[in-house]
Amino acid sequence: MVDTWSDRIPSRRSEWVDLLRGLAVVVMIEVHATNVWYEGVVPPWLNFINGLVAPSFLMCAGFGMTLSTFQIDGSLRSFKEVLPRYGFILLCAYLLHAPGLALAQWTVLSTPQLFRELFKIDVLQCVVFSLLILQGLARCMRHRGAFGFTALALGAAIAWFSPYLWITGFGEWLSLPLRGLFNGIPDRGVTALFPLFPWFAFVAFGSALGALYASRRTDVHEDQARWSESTFIYTLIGTGLAIWLWGQWQKDTWLWSGAWVADPTGIERLNGWTRDELYALYNQTLPSVMERLGWVFMIGGTLGFLKSRWSHWKFFSLLDIVSRESLLVYILHLQIIFGILLYPFVSNMTGWGWYSQDVLGTLIFIVVIIAINLVAAVQWQKIRKQPLVMHRLQLQGLSILLVWFLVGHWWTYIYYLKSPELATEPYPFLNAARIRKGLPPTSDGMALNEEEFRREMKRRGKTYSEATLKKKLEIIQRRQP
Repeated sequence: MVDTWSDRIPSRRSEWVDLLRGLAVVVMIEVHATNVWYEGVVPPWLNFINGLVAPSFLMCAGFGMTLSTFQIDGSLRSFKEVLPRYGFILLCAYLLHAPGLALAQWTVLSTPQLFRELFKIDVLQCVVFSLLILQGLARCMRHRGAFGFTALALGAAIAWFSPYLWITGFGEWLSLPLRGLFNGIPDRGVTALFPLFPWFAFVAFGSALGALYASRRTDVHEDQARWSESTFIYTLIGTGLAIWLWGQWQKDTWLWSGAWVADPTGIERLNGWTRDELYALYNQTLPSVMERLGWVFMIGGTLGFLKSRWSHWKFFSLLDIVSRESLLVYILHLQIIFGILLYPFVSNMTGWGWYSQDVLGTLIFIVVIIAINLVAAVQWQKIRKQPLVMHRLQLQGLSILLVWFLVGHWWTYIYYLKSPELATEPYPFLNAARIRKGLPPTSDGMALNEEEFRREMKRRGKTYSEATLKKKLEIIQRRQP
């Protein structure tokens, strides 16, 4: 039996990346479930672990892009081959933030704010736009080594420069679809979750690492690779430890040198930033990026080491399957959480609204949703081996989506026509509905006050969980009457 851990047989498959991507997607389910249902304060250690999910996912995307783009013979993979997949991922990314998947949600149940949410830059948009930039760079450089060094420099430059794009007021001249690509400053109620500055840096660093892996493990030198897999893994862990230590050393003081100067309004600024802005930029600096990247490298390397020692563990095969079906799992778990369990009818009946669970309840949700997604990923892997069955299921799925698009959510429209006081979005038809009920119009058509909301709630026999009711009342109370 060949020892793939210590031999120097050339390889284009890096198992630790697949395991890291799979683990990141699984932990992502925990992140969303915890943020939705846990009623308490998330402990700092868990927040830190959760904060490594996106860097891991993005780094793996860049790593895989390099290996798939630069061929063994020195040529580049045709851009036409990857463009359809990029387009599909981008379509999914925007649909996840669309007003909905039903015609009613795009028409009578739409609001300007819901349409603005289309341009909330999330992790999938960040992945695709980053990969498009790197694909362009690869075609300009056309040499893997030069590409790797350039991607490394570009990642460092992006992370270093990012805080300067987060100064309040930057980008106000940009249109909303572009603003979120540069920073996470709220704009007309929309906050980019993963702007390219600094998140592109993780993809770029992943691409640089992919170039290193290819040169050490893929290229043939005297009939074998330059490094064994174990050498690469140990180097990865050591590099991760080094950049983590540097990030730890620098992150608390990175932007805090210089003199405080009062601006014309009397606000003290340090190099252009206010004190609150500096605190908000804590995770956007180069040391913070390097600290998290160091952890990602160490975790990825550790997974590779463990896989080499205990490859028979079922855990690893499950992570590999999740990695291969990462887009499916990503979309499915979001639909389960936000599309089904938080659907008003379901959450009102079950009481499983926002912040409604203790530790045990949240843990049960996490385990069940992860289990459902694991089963779905495993089954879809089996279905992939039967192309005819797969295509038939895909057509059936599209047919169901089409039917839903035509008939979905019209009952919601009818419900708010009868009870406009219970709406928590300023739908354009609400004031007309209020007038028909003999109620005075309001600035947005929603309930005049909490008393009106509770009165209609009692009349309709509606019951909400305490957390859900609190969330709805906060919407009513904080808006302009």
